Amino acid sequence: MAMDVMNKRNDVDFSIIIPQKNSILTLRRLFDSIPVSEKIEIIVVDNSPIPVTKDDIGIDREYSLLWAHPSRYAGGARNVGIDAAVGKWLLFADADDYYTKNAFDSFYAEIDANVDIVYFKMTGIYPETGEYSSRGEAYSLLVTNYLKDGEEMPLRLKFLSPWAKMIRRSFVMERNLRFDEVIASNDSMFSTKVGFYARAIKAVDKEVGVITVTKGSLTKRRDFEVIHSRYLVALRRNQFLKQKQLGVYQSMVIHYLYQSLRCGFSCFFLLMKEAVSYRQNIFFNTRKLFKGYNRYLKKEKKETEYIVR
Repeated sequence: MAMDVMNKRNDVDFSIIIPQKNSILTLRRLFDSIPVSEKIEIIVVDNSPIPVTKDDIGIDREYSLLWAHPSRYAGGARNVGIDAAVGKWLLFADADDYYTKNAFDSFYAEIDANVDIVYFKMTGIYPETGEYSSRGEAYSLLVTNYLKDGEEMPLRLKFLSPWAKMIRRSFVMERNLRFDEVIASNDSMFSTKVGFYARAIKAVDKEVGVITVTKGSLTKRRDFEVIHSRYLVALRRNQFLKQKQLGVYQSMVIHYLYQSLRCGFSCFFLLMKEAVSYRQNIFFNTRKLFKGYNRYLKKEKKETEYIVR
């Protein structure tokens, strides 16, 4: 029996880690985009206050269902999945998104790549209408630019989504890399650190993920709890990059200060105080903000019905 378990552990190609909270209805779509194979391990980590069961999920195929306390958020759920995974490569998926038709052909084409990370492209969609969404466009552009000019650091440090990547599990375990257990931007530091510490990387000009725009999702929340979480992660990320003499790749933070004003002056002054504590230049890269402001306004207007404040 022990030998059978060991053989299985050495024989899994991919471990797909899926945090789940209030997303049971979309899980089937994601599962349907994943081939049925003993070499593909699916790990769903429930993050609900009351744990769901496989009967609640209602999907009749092999997968592991684990639980992470809600106080650990999606980052904690992903960490539980990392600790349980046995595959050669880690894939991270969100429960409301799904893989493209040929995604696993692209993954298996890189199964023996001698790198720690393989980056791919992704596309976006409004699921209610099937209309194209620009969500994920910036990440795909990073892949395009890398394949064109060979400059690694933008891809390594700016591809902040765990989606559309193959990450070697042994590398993650050796470096003890984990997600932040925070309400929002749990993936930012993880993606920055795996990109920074990876011994070698590769990029492939293939779309593997379909990212949806969902009403009330974290990306569309504008309440102070979420704004503050994203801001603190950005400050910590910027501090890490400055310590590594890579300050040019810092995240812009002034838009968080602007968003905090809608929550009251006390919120704004708290963020200003934290900027001073982290020695953050709040005007870093503001030219980029002004340059893309009209595009930002158009996107916010188009997605008004999805935004929750």
